[in-house]
Amino acid sequence: MTITTHEHSGHGEHGHDHEGTVGPHTHLISVGIDIGSSTSHLMFSQLLIGYPSVLQRKPIVLERNVIARSPILLTPFSDGWNLEAEPLSDLIDATFEQAGLTRADIDTGAVIITGEAARRDNAAKIAHMFADESGRFVCATAGPTLETIMAAHGSGAVQYSREQGLTLLNIDVGGGTTKISVIQEGRVLGTTAVNVGARLVAHNGAHEIVRLESSGRRFLSALGAAIGPGSTLSSDLSAALACRMAHVLFEAVTAGKSPWDQFFITPPLGPLPKIDGVLFSGGVSEYIYGRERTSFGDLGLYLGHAIRSEAQQRGFTILESGEGIRATVIGASQYTVQLSGETIFVPGDFSLPVRNLRVFVVESSWEAPVAERVENAVINILRSRDPEVRGMPFALAFSTPPFIGYGAAQELARGIDTAFTILAAEDRPLALVFAQNIGQVVGAMLSAKWHMPCIDEVTLSELDFVDIGEVVPDEGFVPVVVKSLAFGV
Repeated sequence: MTITTHEHSGHGEHGHDHEGTVGPHTHLISVGIDIGSSTSHLMFSQLLIGYPSVLQRKPIVLERNVIARSPILLTPFSDGWNLEAEPLSDLIDATFEQAGLTRADIDTGAVIITGEAARRDNAAKIAHMFADESGRFVCATAGPTLETIMAAHGSGAVQYSREQGLTLLNIDVGGGTTKISVIQEGRVLGTTAVNVGARLVAHNGAHEIVRLESSGRRFLSALGAAIGPGSTLSSDLSAALACRMAHVLFEAVTAGKSPWDQFFITPPLGPLPKIDGVLFSGGVSEYIYGRERTSFGDLGLYLGHAIRSEAQQRGFTILESGEGIRATVIGASQYTVQLSGETIFVPGDFSLPVRNLRVFVVESSWEAPVAERVENAVINILRSRDPEVRGMPFALAFSTPPFIGYGAAQELARGIDTAFTILAAEDRPLALVFAQNIGQVVGAMLSAKWHMPCIDEVTLSELDFVDIGEVVPDEGFVPVVVKSLAFGV
């Protein structure tokens, strides 16, 4: 059973008609705050939450209407390369005022810190400071994999792929990195991230280099340009540098080629399926699509032109994206509450509730050998997590076909047990969540070695965070608050 909840001060509006759907519906005001390697910004949206038909009893985002967008702020770093809170706070306050909203008007939202900003020592502290209504917000320090997935959804690539039955690339080009995803019929098949970005080399108004990342040095070296901070960056060299970056980017995408060690931030994609089209997001996409022509002291203008030219020369069909620089900021926390089954397992001395657990999803079948398949799937998923999220508590969810018997559930438990034995402590979850009613069976088998609740009859996705509530007295189930990064239409 799934219900939409609005637990706050009554800002949500209910019962609105929406063609082709069934009521009730809820309007929520959402804010997304994105603090990135190069830029920071926020967006306010009104979300219409409801049921698309009488046959689907899981509420979704039916509509998303943008209320206000902030200006783009160059992410402020201190001399010690920590994030500076005051300029970010000023941006947020000014955008609230522009939108005519107060913090009390906000129903839900997300604070996402991405890229190089996520690697700063005070990143998590900054995120939680801005999410002052912490129960309503997803607070995430996003590594490259989550950032790539968010961009694929936020640009509209996932929705377009699903609706048109297409296989697409989404290439999110930012200031420090570029994130690439392959999407087939609405499902993200693979992701990678590389060291290509507009602010690997940045300059002041006199075109003197003021920022030079190690990857920027490597690109300059490949062109035979032995220059550094304080040197003049000519327009010809900027253009040549951008062309080199664009060529290397597409060699990485199409052939998995790396110009130097550690060029790939996450593993390459592998062989590509037939690609029907490519969408671009991130700050540089504004230049790729011709929506921006102003230079901000970096390679954005040159890199946008070079990437578009390289894509066309390689025969890619360039499709319009729904959002460019604001693709990740669309992510907003959508509240739903799911009630678990009554066949859950909670260790007697385990303290509930637990909050803001990032969800990682293991997809598995009941096809033999179940234990071996589950073991491999669990290890692959948990070892592939971004370094930025290692050590943070998380929930591991299992997506399986309809239940076929307790013998198969016991095999699944054996696979989980073997995987946890192999994995380091930091790679083990705080809780397990199952779509089928097998929590008690699996939990009983794992309890001798692994101290974690096993919740069942709850469906989660890779873009979810969960709060697991206390067991309801005399009922035997728990409420599970699901906070999804919502990318509505």
